[in-house]
Amino acid sequence: FWLKLLQARSAPAQYTLCVGSDRAARSECRCSIDMPPMRLLKCDPEETLTFVNIPNNSTPSKILRLTNQHKTNVAFKVKTTAPKAYLVRPSFGTLKPGESQEIQIILQPQQGDMSKDANNHRFLVQAVAIPNNEQVPRESWASFPKDEVQEHRLGVAVHQEEAAAPEPRASSIPTDAPQNLKEEYDKLVQYTLMLEKEKKRLEAELNDLKGHASSGGEGFSKLTLIIAVMMAFLASYSAQFFSH
Repeated sequence: FWLKLLQARSAPAQYTLCVGSDRAARSECRCSIDMPPMRLLKCDPEETLTFVNIPNNSTPSKILRLTNQHKTNVAFKVKTTAPKAYLVRPSFGTLKPGESQEIQIILQPQQGDMSKDANNHRFLVQAVAIPNNEQVPRESWASFPKDEVQEHRLGVAVHQEEAAAPEPRASSIPTDAPQNLKEEYDKLVQYTLMLEKEKKRLEAELNDLKGHASSGGEGFSKLTLIIAVMMAFLASYSAQFFSH
């Protein structure tokens, strides 16, 4: 009796990786200590894969970095309890001693509360030392002795990030616009004062010519000449000003 009890306590429990998406089925899965803890690979992060769900981005992603810290080549495989919810690239491979591999894990769009569902998901990294650097097909993993395959489990967390306030749109007016406007305004004021002064001078000459108009055609010709000169002057100055 005591021998059977001791054997029952020392027997390792079996680890089952759930692949279904049904929550009830996942709740019945039991993690075990059947396989040795992970020493072949270093996992970064070590405990939790944290996804940040940003508004307008339906596929948040996370990088899992695996580093071979063993003296031989190591084959790895990444599994999850919710294979339909994630895209894993690559999901398996082989690392030379000291070599690292970044695993991109993309959380697929889901209906309902993404964070609530994903927080129940789990990932499992399996590793085994191999004598060469060849890729190990998925079907070949079943041939490895269980005591040679090491495992490391990671949880999942999804954080919801609030939408950022929209940034003010950049104005099309240059930064030096106020200074330019002031300069143009000063020029316009000077131009207006000059026109007013010229107008008064021409009005005075016009009144003087009207007083001598009765003396004959000479006065009318001089008046016509002054008006023509005034119009030409204003036209040339206006073109010079508005060309700026």
